Amino acid sequence: MSPSRKFFASGLFGIALGFAVLALAAYVAVHAEFQRRAAGAWMRHTLMVQSDLYQFSGLLQGAESGQRGFMITRDERYLEPCSEASAKLSGLLDQLSELVRDNPQQLQSIAEIRPLLGERLEIINDTIAATRAGQFDKAVDIIKSGRGKALMDRLRAVIGAMIESEGSLLESRERELNAAGGQFDAAIWTVGAIILVLGIFSLLNAKKQMTSLQTSRDSLKSAYDQLIAETTRREALESQLRQAQKLEALGHLTGGIAHDFNNMLGVIVASLHLLQRKLAGSDGEFVQLIDSAMDGADRAAAMVRRLLAFSRRQPLSPRPLDPNKFVSSISDMVRRALGGGIELETVLAGGLWSTKIDQHELESAIVNLAVNARDAMPNGGKLTIETANCYLDDAYAAENMEVKPGQYVMIAVTDTGQGMSPEVISQAFDPFFTTKPTGKGTGLGLSQVHGFVKQSGGHVKIYSEPGLGTCIKLYLPRFDHAEASAPVSAPRSKPLQLPLGRPEEIVLIVEDDDTARRVTAQGIRELGYTVLEAENGRAAIDIIRQRPDINLMLTDVVMPDMDGARLAREAVFRRHSLRVLFITGYTRNAILHNGVLDPGVKLLSKPFTLEQLAVKMREILDSN
Repeated sequence: MSPSRKFFASGLFGIALGFAVLALAAYVAVHAEFQRRAAGAWMRHTLMVQSDLYQFSGLLQGAESGQRGFMITRDERYLEPCSEASAKLSGLLDQLSELVRDNPQQLQSIAEIRPLLGERLEIINDTIAATRAGQFDKAVDIIKSGRGKALMDRLRAVIGAMIESEGSLLESRERELNAAGGQFDAAIWTVGAIILVLGIFSLLNAKKQMTSLQTSRDSLKSAYDQLIAETTRREALESQLRQAQKLEALGHLTGGIAHDFNNMLGVIVASLHLLQRKLAGSDGEFVQLIDSAMDGADRAAAMVRRLLAFSRRQPLSPRPLDPNKFVSSISDMVRRALGGGIELETVLAGGLWSTKIDQHELESAIVNLAVNARDAMPNGGKLTIETANCYLDDAYAAENMEVKPGQYVMIAVTDTGQGMSPEVISQAFDPFFTTKPTGKGTGLGLSQVHGFVKQSGGHVKIYSEPGLGTCIKLYLPRFDHAEASAPVSAPRSKPLQLPLGRPEEIVLIVEDDDTARRVTAQGIRELGYTVLEAENGRAAIDIIRQRPDINLMLTDVVMPDMDGARLAREAVFRRHSLRVLFITGYTRNAILHNGVLDPGVKLLSKPFTLEQLAVKMREILDSN
């Protein structure tokens, strides 16, 4: 037999061909791996550009807001964002230029931004200088000229176009990454299949060479295992890197805008809700337009919630639960977690509804909140755990887009500790965010509480003031055994029949939160009252001096400079017939027990429905 025939007969040709295909598949795998790395690098580059653009927009917006705040208050602290913007914007623009040097279109946009930015900052500085010099009319004239607004609108348009362009690049590069990943996976599967075929072919066609072929197969299998192990290790490392970069990128992208975005959506939906009530029974075309607008707002809010709820998922075993019995059963555990020096009080509501929840996770959540409260009271204090039945209506859901209107069981944990600033509250539920010293906390406690309650269909709300304490409310969906087994029918919406006011009845709203004040004022106007607004106690006193015809004052309890209790005393001293209704985010028992207000005052706890507000106002105004 000729050497060539022996070569074919021995099966070495098939083996050689198999190895050739194996080498080709390996080459494809390596090539796909390089492509995937390159695509991943470009994706990270695009995310960095988007992050810098959002940071640039936030700094510029902060400078403009600081200018307005300084003009209104003459408080130099409002100029900190302006100083930060002046110090960072130019360097950030240079950094963006370096990042997009491969993109002529983006470079052209940055070239357009530079003179616009310089002129806008110059206008801001001129306005600040005029204000400092006491030339308020000049400062107002600069703003009224509209040049600053036109520059800001153009800057927003250019930055928005750049962000949209980078978003398109991100989608394109993500497709490239997925394509490279698919090629890599296919190549790996091909390598495995070829190795398996080669092993079987060698066993069937070369018994005399079994030992040598077996050794060769084992060697190939070992190489394959090493390749798979190395690939798995690299994929794990890359996955960790992508996860870290994704968390960082999402933090930069959403941290600056998500809170304000949700607030703006809340105002929009609340306004749409009021408009829907006004147009009830009118032409269906208007209702359909409002529904479309609300649907769009709901989708936008859902997008924000998905970004903020990243990685907060856990397996749950929900079961029906009596919250009062639950709180009583864990009181000893909470008391042990608090230690000495901290008083524990439980206030259990009568006729409390049941809920369906994972008891173990709820216990962990309450203990987490108690431990956080203990750490906030290093010198001792008081912790109050309170239960109540609550109804979150459409108006509250409009301000808190992730909330589903309905009946809830509330468990509130209130402490008399150090409290939290608005900045801390806005980040309190973010994973790994903590204000504790290094090594003292993981930053996962509130994040776990938030994720668990959200996954259970509930809602979490923080009310806090620095130096006065914190109240965290857990809203758990009501569980009705009868309703659980009964068929569910779609609810029919109908306008609320509310007790209305008269235009001659004048209501003064005092609230330091602009959005909350604006939405509350709109609701009260909808009830038929004439509404005046004040952003703090001093402004309210000035209005009361000028308007002796005010019938009712609604005031927040905790406000800077002058709190609600002091405002009420001074207001009633000037207008003995003035009626006062306090509103607060703390629970009634926590407020009264902590001595902020005297017993017997008229108090309405947030969140309250428009119906509750209407009934309470009429009750106060109609009383003798």
